[in-house]
Amino acid sequence: MEHDLTEKVPHRVQTRFELAIRRMVDAWLDAGRMEVSAGDVKLAREFLEHSGCRVEEAAGGLRVFNREGHAQEMTHQEAVLAAFRRLAAARR
Repeated sequence: MEHDLTEKVPHRVQTRFELAIRRMVDAWLDAGRMEVSAGDVKLAREFLEHSGCRVEEAAGGLRVFNREGHAQEMTHQEAVLAAFRRLAAARR
């Protein structure tokens, strides 16, 4: 079976988070738990802001506002997962 590689244009990487998420997930799987570094949180925050959210520091994590202005307080791990989900949804 032949597959035309030019049939579908590859997704253009726009943020550093898109490049780092695979490394993050591989590390979580290897460790058997989710651990996020300050750098991971920074990349996730940049991605969320790039995708239209406003992000503020909050006690113990971040406060993330969607485009409609609704806020949700998140731990750092939850914010990284929210960015991961948003990235996956954008790729569909």
